[in-house]
Amino acid sequence: MGKYNDEENDDYLIRHNLLEINSHKELERAEALAFSLRAIALEQNDFIFESFSLKKFQELHHYLFQDIYPFAGDFRDVQLMKGATRFCQVQFLNSYASDLFMEL
Repeated sequence: MGKYNDEENDDYLIRHNLLEINSHKELERAEALAFSLRAIALEQNDFIFESFSLKKFQELHHYLFQDIYPFAGDFRDVQLMKGATRFCQVQFLNSYASDLFMEL
């Protein structure tokens, strides 16, 4: 099974990607490539988190996924899952993130 579950809300990713990709398999490859290239650039530029905050996490998410999704770095407003992994429920994102980053 691929990373994306065709039976869930992953059509949201298909409908909202910047490259107008309409295949889950092709989107998975494009996402992996774009993410990898951005991650390499981060390493080469010695990206350092002076403090790891929610704002910094959102900036990192935007940097890593900006080539694929227009919503990169923003809290999502739809429920998503990849494969058997269901991501945090939308209604709990802000409170869970706030709690988590307070602990860090």
